[in-house]
Amino acid sequence: MGEKRSQRASTRTVLDQAQRKLRLKRFIDSLDKDNFHEDVNLTATKLPTFDEKPIAKKRKKASKRRFPKSFAVMLEEESERYRAAQIAPSTLPARNFCAVCGYPSPYKCIVCGAKYCSIPCRDTHSDTRCLKWA
Repeated sequence: MGEKRSQRASTRTVLDQAQRKLRLKRFIDSLDKDNFHEDVNLTATKLPTFDEKPIAKKRKKASKRRFPKSFAVMLEEESERYRAAQIAPSTLPARNFCAVCGYPSPYKCIVCGAKYCSIPCRDTHSDTRCLKWA
């Protein structure tokens, strides 16, 4: 096991702070690109609750159908109030969480700067995630 780790360490390059920021930006961009679509499962119908009687179906005109607003549309409409809803930065230090499991992480990857909490998480990170977005 130690031989594999030393071979992997010799083939990898260590990223500086600028490259780490670029890697993080690419990762966030890929997540945004992956999640940027309208949710087709949302419906404009009202679901009955346990307190109410079942809703009788009514005929609706096809031309008057309303679709739920997307976040981008709501943001454009309420942009002033949304931008005004800010708080001051925290006075407490930033909390660090493991990139693999989400637990608090005291350790950081030497190569890419990702945080991990234990040896199994480090091995998972180095086998599958380290420098994936570099």
